[in-house]
Amino acid sequence: MYHLNQALVGIKRAGFMSAACVIIMTCSLLILGMFLLATANLREVLRFAHEKVEIVVFLEDDISRATADSLMTEIESIPFIESVRHVDPTAAMERLMQEFGDRSHILESLETNPLPASLEITLKSQYRLKQRVVGVAERLAQLRGVEDVSYGRGWITVLEKVVRVFAVVDLIVGLVVGIAALITVSYTVRLTLYARKEMIKVLKLVGATDFFVMAPFLLEGFLHGAASIVLSLVLLYLGYRAIAARISQAVFMPWGMVLFFAVFGMAVAILGSLVSLRVFLEEKE
Repeated sequence: MYHLNQALVGIKRAGFMSAACVIIMTCSLLILGMFLLATANLREVLRFAHEKVEIVVFLEDDISRATADSLMTEIESIPFIESVRHVDPTAAMERLMQEFGDRSHILESLETNPLPASLEITLKSQYRLKQRVVGVAERLAQLRGVEDVSYGRGWITVLEKVVRVFAVVDLIVGLVVGIAALITVSYTVRLTLYARKEMIKVLKLVGATDFFVMAPFLLEGFLHGAASIVLSLVLLYLGYRAIAARISQAVFMPWGMVLFFAVFGMAVAILGSLVSLRVFLEEKE
């Protein structure tokens, strides 16, 4: 309790410097939090995209319905397949006209239906990852009666690259934010130490250990970090709620990411205090 009381007294005495430290750390953590929030939503988009992944097998023009049914049975026997749906050219054209909406008259001018029959294939949820989809698509392309296979390769690849880029950006931003917060906490604690150097000198003269001297300042760093983490999380959540009001699919950071954010902020605050204390005590020795 003694160390905690001293830490609270120290924060009160520091006043403006303590408030400035918390504000700067909060702003730094907010920057990191915004990138983590963006990454969480990109991952959610990627997960949703994987759930909607569907392989479309276009059949050869002269294939008979009996051959198509036989092909469907063969595909359904593949362990990764959840369902197979046959779409004949007429149904495909009707669907396309619905998608064109008011411009469907453009399609009505066609003399013949150019759309081929197709099989729409849904994979089981655990197999809707890019590598598995590519493997199944290549396998289907080798089957007799198959003209072509489509599975949205381009946009899935682009989306996965964007998520990877954001993960790297998170690391870079985390490093920059960590260094900035470390320096902020370190200088704040250093100024506090110099303001109380006479008290520290007395404690050392009466035989106080380094830990006894350092403990209140480490607790100050801990409290600064805790306040900054809570403030930044509250602001991030308010920002998320404002976005979610317009984009219902938006998600907040998952618990694992929140825990990382909190541990990161606390580690930076305590490490900044520790570095400053070590330097100060070495100078005094």
